[in-house]
Amino acid sequence: IVCADSTGHGVPGAFMSMIGTTLIKDICWRKDVDSPSHVLQQLDKELQSTLNQNIDAERAHDGMDIIVCEIDVNTHYMRFSSAMRPLILYKDKELQYVKGTKASIGGDPKAEKQFENVGFQLHKGDIIYMFSDGYPDQFGGPRGKKFKLDRVKNMLADVCDKPMEVQQEYVAKTFTEWRGKLQQVDDVLFMGVRL
Repeated sequence: IVCADSTGHGVPGAFMSMIGTTLIKDICWRKDVDSPSHVLQQLDKELQSTLNQNIDAERAHDGMDIIVCEIDVNTHYMRFSSAMRPLILYKDKELQYVKGTKASIGGDPKAEKQFENVGFQLHKGDIIYMFSDGYPDQFGGPRGKKFKLDRVKNMLADVCDKPMEVQQEYVAKTFTEWRGKLQQVDDVLFMGVRL
């Protein structure tokens, strides 16, 4: 499972999404790529090569924030690796917030990046939540402030024990009500996967 958010808006963002999707599909089908962190390491290397980021300073900030998640369907063991995005788990009737690596895919080719695998034993009924920064970064509410991660956590705490269809409606409604009449600041991807 992949949750990715490309930098840029409009045509540059769409171009980055197309490149990223193509590279991810190619990398995931290779037999020598054996973990989520390995997917991110390869993606980082190949995206920089594709964009010639070593020589083009203007493209040096292009990249993506991404979570790659792998679930063994037989054992329900989950491994994930993340570039700049957190993951929230509903496990054992509690929400757990797990930070990602503080480095994006692409960007500065000289930056030392070490993407790590994090694993959890999950059980039937546990939920994995992944989302782009467009949700917590949305301005709104009574004071026109950002929604922020704490509100995301509180929102999920209110609804995580409900059916997924109810959660989907609640997450969408909360975002729309928070935004109000303000313009949406970024694209939004919010994923919930129940085992």
